[in-house]
Amino acid sequence: MKIIKGNQPEEQGNEIKQEQLEVQLQPLPAPPQLKRRPGSEKNPSFDHMNVSFTRSNRGNNLLTIDGKKYTLNRRLKDACYWECVKLRCKYVKCTARVVTKLDRISALRGHHNHP
Repeated sequence: MKIIKGNQPEEQGNEIKQEQLEVQLQPLPAPPQLKRRPGSEKNPSFDHMNVSFTRSNRGNNLLTIDGKKYTLNRRLKDACYWECVKLRCKYVKCTARVVTKLDRISALRGHHNHP
């Protein structure tokens, strides 16, 4: 057994045995698997929706999903951010939005508050 002495030589309380310095590391237990509720998928499927890309009379990009129209708000890298055409309407101000990545819908936010 090897004995290591502290900073001050020849003192009784400063001796530490090597076995006391070694730390036994135990692996952490695996985290419990969380059960997901039905309908709470991270990437829901939008394949059942009727989707088309067109142009407006003024030449702007339009996205139509199930009869509701969205205009292109901005494009960042491979993502396009769309907003409902009724967002700028004086009385309606619809807050529905869509995000597409590589011409596939990745997120739908908000609800249409108009017919």
